[in-house]
Amino acid sequence: MICKQNQNYFKEKPTVKLTDNDRYIILDLLKGHYRNSTIQSWQEAGTLYGALSSNVPPDTVKEFIESKIDPDTRKWKQVPSHVDGALLAYTIAKSVEDKESLKPAFDEIIQLIENCEGSEGTIFYRDFIPDIRFVDTIGFICPFLTFYAQTFDAPKYKKLAMEQIRSYMGFGFLNGQNIPVHAYDLKKEMPLGVYGWGRGLGWFIIGVVEMYNELHDNSPEKKELETIILKTANDTLPYQKQDGGFNAMMGVESSRHDSSITCLAGLLFHSAYTISKEEKFISAAKNCIASLMKSTRRNGEIDFCQGDTKGIGLYAKTFDIMPFVQGLTIRLAKEIHKEIL
Repeated sequence: MICKQNQNYFKEKPTVKLTDNDRYIILDLLKGHYRNSTIQSWQEAGTLYGALSSNVPPDTVKEFIESKIDPDTRKWKQVPSHVDGALLAYTIAKSVEDKESLKPAFDEIIQLIENCEGSEGTIFYRDFIPDIRFVDTIGFICPFLTFYAQTFDAPKYKKLAMEQIRSYMGFGFLNGQNIPVHAYDLKKEMPLGVYGWGRGLGWFIIGVVEMYNELHDNSPEKKELETIILKTANDTLPYQKQDGGFNAMMGVESSRHDSSITCLAGLLFHSAYTISKEEKFISAAKNCIASLMKSTRRNGEIDFCQGDTKGIGLYAKTFDIMPFVQGLTIRLAKEIHKEIL
């Protein structure tokens, strides 16, 4: 049922709301404050993640990709306007065999990322706040940059991805722990928001784990990322609840359970296990799956995912279904199943 719902999301995407308002939503809809395409791009990336790990018909995936990229020009029908689109581009790249054929579309994403490069050499999240760096950006761009660098022999983009990670670890991490703050001010070197926001950690996890998976074994960055993944996994373990899940604000008992960080933490623990073979990590990953099973509706949709963030330190109070989590949970379950066999 979980896989079936993921397949359904290709045809009909549920709304991931911008607002916590459940009543009198007409004004929000008219003003464009209810949903937007930026959120949708990384939700679609999650759906593709699920397709890669399940038996979604190839024609369904092909049809989806052709709805985004023109099959004749091999360029985007509508180029993503923000760096969030790089994660969608990455999952599209993982969904096709002939990656070279889509280079024109991938080049457009590279241009988008380069247009968001600050003077110090890292990528900003939005052009109206060029001095602020968000943890989200690590998850959005680092996997794609690494894929592009190695596929098209452009090592400078792999260096750019590592610089994004290293810089954030230098300015946006809790002292002594690999727990990120939501954002930081580049000029003031000041953290912004809160440490321990679950999905913020999740974006960091996506960035480092997918970059690690993408790197060739002889890449010098591989060992550095191994160390980061193991340190992050060890620092995240104490925040796992007895039921295997994580709260939206990790370590805050009054905070609600969030399936998004629960899923992403599971991917982190699985990655840490593949590196170290320490049983505590695979056990923690299985516990994440157990928690996600308890959060799954009878129709197969995974519930209790925190809604979209309103701004730095302003987090959603709504918890609902989310295609991104649906797809990545399928992937996590498949990876864990491999370890059991």
